[in-house]
Amino acid sequence: MKIQKLIINNYRGVNVSTEISLHDFTCIVGKNDAGKSTILKALDIFLNDSSVSVDDKNIYNPDTLISIEVAFLCEGEVIKIDDAIETTFADEELVDTDGLLYVKKVWDTTPKTIKPKVYIKRKKYEQEDFLLATERDLIQLCRECGIQTIKGNGDDYNNKEKRNKLREHHLANNYAFSYEYVELPTSGQTRLKKIADAYKSVQPSFEYFKADTSLSDSDTSVQKYFKDKASRILKEQINTDDIERSIKNSIENSLNSITEKINAVLTEEEQVYAQVAFDWSKLISTAFKCKKDDSNIPLTARGDGFRRITMMSYFEMLAQEKHSENMIFGFEEPETFLHPETQILLYNKLRAMKENGYQVMITTHSPNIVAETDVSDIIYVSRNSHDYTILQEGQVDVATIVHDLGIKENDNLLRLFDRINCLFLLEGPDDVAAFTHVAQQYKQAGQIEKDFDELGVLLIPIGGCGSIKHWTNYNVITKLNKPYLILLDSDKTTADADSPNWDKLRSYGYDASSCLVTRKREIECYIPDLYFAQLPNPINDLHYGDWDDVKSLFARHIDASRLGGKGVCEKHFKYLTYDMLRLTFCPTGNDTDDEFLEIYNKIFEKINE
Repeated sequence: MKIQKLIINNYRGVNVSTEISLHDFTCIVGKNDAGKSTILKALDIFLNDSSVSVDDKNIYNPDTLISIEVAFLCEGEVIKIDDAIETTFADEELVDTDGLLYVKKVWDTTPKTIKPKVYIKRKKYEQEDFLLATERDLIQLCRECGIQTIKGNGDDYNNKEKRNKLREHHLANNYAFSYEYVELPTSGQTRLKKIADAYKSVQPSFEYFKADTSLSDSDTSVQKYFKDKASRILKEQINTDDIERSIKNSIENSLNSITEKINAVLTEEEQVYAQVAFDWSKLISTAFKCKKDDSNIPLTARGDGFRRITMMSYFEMLAQEKHSENMIFGFEEPETFLHPETQILLYNKLRAMKENGYQVMITTHSPNIVAETDVSDIIYVSRNSHDYTILQEGQVDVATIVHDLGIKENDNLLRLFDRINCLFLLEGPDDVAAFTHVAQQYKQAGQIEKDFDELGVLLIPIGGCGSIKHWTNYNVITKLNKPYLILLDSDKTTADADSPNWDKLRSYGYDASSCLVTRKREIECYIPDLYFAQLPNPINDLHYGDWDDVKSLFARHIDASRLGGKGVCEKHFKYLTYDMLRLTFCPTGNDTDDEFLEIYNKIFEKINE
């Protein structure tokens, strides 16, 4: 499950109920002490049952109750609320019309020991409330509604099937219903307790890296990952039941001898018995050491920057492995101690984790990270006096964030553009390298007279369509008073699909005179598959089209290391000949259809306007 919404009330700086939308990747920004970490801390106490104290209550709110509510997107998680009968939250109408499962925890801060009460939001029909009914009550309700409870073969419908029939009956008759919050019990054998257990079984774990986290290889979350992996391998490859039984029998014999001696001096009510428990995950621990001056230095003795780089590699491993864990990651200021260039590497690793199925949330002060992030993934937090304000999804004011984080125009940088005739703005460094190479090949083939450098065209990677960097660069461009052309990947998945990037560019006020999108999905689609078949050690099983996600395809390929994985463009595009480039930029062979010549001529016209 992934979190779609977080609703916080009366917790730390949040004095009134505040709803926050969370994406697969969420970047939380704001000034110091604005309350950025409050969002991650709220998730920590909700998902990890971290302790709550009276000091966590907002000082300006007279209410003694703290509440945190999470809306999970349910994607068919299988649960059991009857014996051995599989169902889903959606089938039992425990989700709203958007398919969201709402769970709320409420802490009363007045007792000495503060423990949460847990509530789940559910659909309740006013005519009959059958979700929590016993089997006997379900049969009686079906009879009252004229619903058959016995199948044609004489077998009874199970409880899930009875509820489904009652649900269909209520919907067909337009019976009134409402949504209510019901408290989940902590003990007992009722269906409500089984719902509570079912939720706990699918609740995602939250790996929380605080700003002052040591980020060592001995961190609990890192060790837990490898311990759990080792435990799973043991269970899958070894019959641990036989081993456990043998060890238990041996140890219990000794313990029983001790138990007999203990019980000899105790009353019957105080009698004890021996118990042996196994935890296979504790059999393994991991560590990194580095060689320096012929001595092994533990990672904990290295600097914070070095240890954070090691942790970045751990995150990269998670991004490359197949996503199998129900995990959410939260990072407070992960850029701490890192060089600006390394911050971008870190950002790319965190984004890759998102692409592999994990949900990632970060707080940051880094202009470099924020500049790379899509505006739609940004939460801007501010606090004025007693008010805690969240801006996101269309409310974010880019200029304010640019000012708060110090993303400023550089006068020295501007002077470098004095001798530039035109700016060619591309999505990333791979695109810059690719189009520089294409121009050089087309010049050598006599298709154009000058390459971009000779024309005075500067190729600039500006990030994705929605990135703040795009807007920041655009503000600089207008002050330079230089002609420019923007070219972004189309990101189309079929020939007839609309380009989402083109739609975004138009919504930002651009038109065909200042921007283009590629005819194919992405720059990697312009590498012909026959190129790989002509390598010294050919790869002949590569076949992809104009709308395939080539980077992901190569990352999953058995020869991913030779192909370069998602870095295929950087590794191979520079070796493409003019003839190969012509195949993908102009498959008809007619110069009037050549996509690169269309782009080049448009830039040439802008220079000569």
